[in-house]
Amino acid sequence: MYYFLQMKTKSTMLIIPAVMMLASCVRTKDIKNIPQEVPPAAEEQKPEPEVPQVIQETEPVPEPPKEPEKTPEPKKEEAPLPPKEDVPPQKPAPAEEVPPAPAEEEEADEDADEYARSIGDVGVSKDTFKEDKEKILRIIDELSVIMKDKDYKAWLPYIDSESKSYWSKTGNLKKAQNRMPIKGIQLKTLQDYFKFIFVPARQQSQITEIRYESDTYIKAVEVQPTQELIYYFFKKTNGNWLVHIPPIEE
Repeated sequence: MYYFLQMKTKSTMLIIPAVMMLASCVRTKDIKNIPQEVPPAAEEQKPEPEVPQVIQETEPVPEPPKEPEKTPEPKKEEAPLPPKEDVPPQKPAPAEEVPPAPAEEEEADEDADEYARSIGDVGVSKDTFKEDKEKILRIIDELSVIMKDKDYKAWLPYIDSESKSYWSKTGNLKKAQNRMPIKGIQLKTLQDYFKFIFVPARQQSQITEIRYESDTYIKAVEVQPTQELIYYFFKKTNGNWLVHIPPIEE
């Protein structure tokens, strides 16, 4: 029994290598018999037929025939012009009058109204009125600067001699002192009157028009909608307009 098993084992060992050799032979044969793909042969390119070049021959261009030279024609003599007749100069037509614009008409009306209310019944021409008004308003502007600086000495030449004499008297200054709204201020000299009465009363004035009392006596006023405020009186002395300070009414 043992011998039989030993023989069986040996035979099995011999069979396995034989089977493996047979399998390897079969695989090698199959590989050799596989057909290989052959790439297609490249198509031969046929050469293109040559195109014969056609050479065009250019014909010579004939030159244009020359025109015969023209002989200049003789100049014609112009007939002399007849002498010019003397024509008298014509007078220019008169210029048409242009009517004034509406704004100019309104301004002219306002000037006429102011002139009428300024002179009242006093016989003063428009030119004189215009000249007097310009002088007086200029004096008022100068006085405004003097009052701002409170320059008493510069103020004196603008006052007429009658006013300076009246307001230098102690009695008249005392009367003015008693009528002042602010009590406690004493007026002893004309300079006190200038400082405490004349200057404060006119600092806020806006004078635009004048009113004639006569051709030598004028009031300078501020026109308001319901009234006219009098700030200055001017008296004409030796051709010059000077400030006149009226006396106190009893």
